[in-house]
Amino acid sequence: MLTRFLIHIVALLFVFYVVWGIRGGNLWLAVVMALILAVVNTIIRPVLLILTLPVTILTLGLFVIVLNALLFGLSFLVLQGIMNVHFAVGFGLILIGYLIYVIVSTVLTHVF
Repeated sequence: MLTRFLIHIVALLFVFYVVWGIRGGNLWLAVVMALILAVVNTIIRPVLLILTLPVTILTLGLFVIVLNALLFGLSFLVLQGIMNVHFAVGFGLILIGYLIYVIVSTVLTHVF
């Protein structure tokens, strides 16, 4: 479980540095965002998946990617509020960051 948490932190560091260009103090930002993502995915995501089930069925499941990216962006907004920092990242970069985050964490999970 600790290994998986560390993998998510590394994936978030990759997204912060490579995709969003955030430099300086990234480790603490990644740790806090990993904790926020864990809470959001545990509490909010299941409720939203049930509420958006008709749209998910109509789009053959593709809406789940958008929903996950929105929750990733929500976690990033909460991170900015908690850590009292501001980074200008739009929905396009949030979506790209989420996709890169998923790819990096999946590859690292399979490697370790």
